[in-house]
Amino acid sequence: MTIKLATTNIAIANTMAREHADPSIKEAFQAHLQRQNGIQLCKALIRLTIEVQKHRGCTLAILSGDHFFETQLFGIQRDITANLQQIEELRLDYLNEDEIKPTIQEWVCLRRQWRKDSVQQNFLLHSNLIAELLKLVWLVARRSQQMSLNEAHNQLMSFCLRDWLKLMETAAQARGLATHVAASQATKDDIQSRIRFLNTQLERLSEEFKLSIAKLHPEQGDLLERAIAYADFDNLLNLFQTELENHFCSTALPNIDADQIYTSGSHVVRACQQVLWSALKLIEKTLSPKLQAWVEGANQSANCEINLKQ
Repeated sequence: MTIKLATTNIAIANTMAREHADPSIKEAFQAHLQRQNGIQLCKALIRLTIEVQKHRGCTLAILSGDHFFETQLFGIQRDITANLQQIEELRLDYLNEDEIKPTIQEWVCLRRQWRKDSVQQNFLLHSNLIAELLKLVWLVARRSQQMSLNEAHNQLMSFCLRDWLKLMETAAQARGLATHVAASQATKDDIQSRIRFLNTQLERLSEEFKLSIAKLHPEQGDLLERAIAYADFDNLLNLFQTELENHFCSTALPNIDADQIYTSGSHVVRACQQVLWSALKLIEKTLSPKLQAWVEGANQSANCEINLKQ
C-alpha cells in the first residue's frame, strides 16, 4: 500500500491510523480532519460571499433603472439559500448559533427590503454583510487550527483568506458601483470618488500580492503564479481597470453599457476565485510534520514489503 503525499486518500489513511498508529498519530490525524472540515466551511462561506457580491451588483443596477439584471436575481437568491443551508450543516464544530444568526438575519432583511433602499444604503448594507462573512471565514480558519502547522502554511493561509479575499471584494465593489453608474447614466461626486479610490486600491493590492507571493515557500509561490497565469488574472484586471479609468474616473458620464462593465468586473472576480480554489486545494492536502513523517514511513514500509514479495 502506498500513500502519496500529493494525493493522500483520507479513507485509507484513517484505516491505517486506526489499525496501526500510536495515539499521537491518531490525534494528529483527527487534527488533520478538523482542519479539512474547517476549510470546507471556509469555502462555503466564501461561496456565499461571492453570491452576495453578485446580488449587490445586480440590485444596484436594478435600482438605477436597468431591469435586465432582474433575470439573474432568482438564481443568485436560490444559490444564497443553498449556501446558507450548507453552512448550517458544516458550522457546528466551529460557529455557534449566536455567531451565525445575525448574518442570516441581515441577509433576510436585505432580501426583503432592498427595493426600498437608496443606492447608497443598498451598497453599504451589502458591503457590511460581506465584511461580516469575511470575518467569519477568518474565525473558522483560526478555530479549525489552520494556523498550527508551520510558518509557510500560516503565510499561505493569511494570503488566501485575508489579502486575496480583500482584493476580490475590492474588485466586486468597483463592479457594483460602476454598474450602477452605467445603468443610471448619472453620476454623483461621492460615487465617482469612491470608484477612483477602488481603482487605486486595485492597483495597490495587485502590487502588494506580487510581493507577498515572493515571500511564500517556493512550491506555494510557483503554484499561485501558475494559477494566476492560467486564470489570465493580470490581463483581466488590466482591462477592467482601463475601463474604470476611461469611463468612470476621467469622464463625467460613462460611454459603456452596464452589462459590459459588470461582465468585465465579473471576469476579475471569477479569476480571483480560480486562484483561491487552487490555493485551498494545496492547503487541504497539507499535513502536519508528525503526520507527514508517519505517512512517509508508511510508504517506505509498504514499498519494502512489496520489494521483498517480488
